[in-house]
Amino acid sequence: MPTWELTATSRTGHPVNPITGAATDSITVYSQADLDRRVEAAKTDPRDLDVTVRRIS
Repeated sequence: MPTWELTATSRTGHPVNPITGAATDSITVYSQADLDRRVEAAKTDPRDLDVTVRRIS
């Protein structure tokens, strides 16, 4: 099963990582359905997210 690394960066500078307050955060995604859901959600996020997806396996 493929695995992806999804990285989101706020173009507005608002925190993306709730723990560190950083404007960039990455997560490992283990299913295509979850990846699709996260990418779609990022399109309407008020932080104006720049999302990159990299297949890692």
